[in-house]
Amino acid sequence: PALLRYLPTLNHTHFAYVGSVYGSGAWAVAEACTQLGLPCTLFLATSDYVPVWLPELGKTTAQLHWCPPTPVSELHAKISHDHPTLCNLPLGLDTPDFIETMVRIMQVALPSPPDELWLPALSGVLARAACRAFPNTDIHAVSAAKHPGDIGRAHLHYAPEKFHRPAQTPPPYPACPFSDAKVWQFASQSST
Repeated sequence: PALLRYLPTLNHTHFAYVGSVYGSGAWAVAEACTQLGLPCTLFLATSDYVPVWLPELGKTTAQLHWCPPTPVSELHAKISHDHPTLCNLPLGLDTPDFIETMVRIMQVALPSPPDELWLPALSGVLARAACRAFPNTDIHAVSAAKHPGDIGRAHLHYAPEKFHRPAQTPPPYPACPFSDAKVWQFASQSST
């Protein structure tokens, strides 16, 4: 829902997303653009891993371009330079407007703030939005990356697995094995 509200505010007609196959960002942008009737181009670093959403990409408005394995920040800068007419979404969608959109959605989705909330942390956007949405909630962010972004006041936990390795202790529900699933090993041990 956040992307469906946020993307139209950017007043662009073609979006670009730079990332990897280890997260769900590319799939989320492809789905949102499809629902909005807008094209998008995904620039993803090549990998031997095939995410479950990849075969479904043909049903979206997304065009996929495979790129050499490069750090995402470098790839993002190159795509911004080489494709200036595309609206290249910021890494992690890390903008004040997107975070504010997430805050409003969280507050509607959970009108009674939880006592405790466990979230994955890559860019830190989700954790910062949760901290703003629920100022009295004990928020825990589990980093699947070596250097998570700004997580606000959330408590930081580091997953033992490297980002490109799936969760060693997967949850009993569907989750991205490289980010969301890594929260379970900590949240399931929580005493709150």
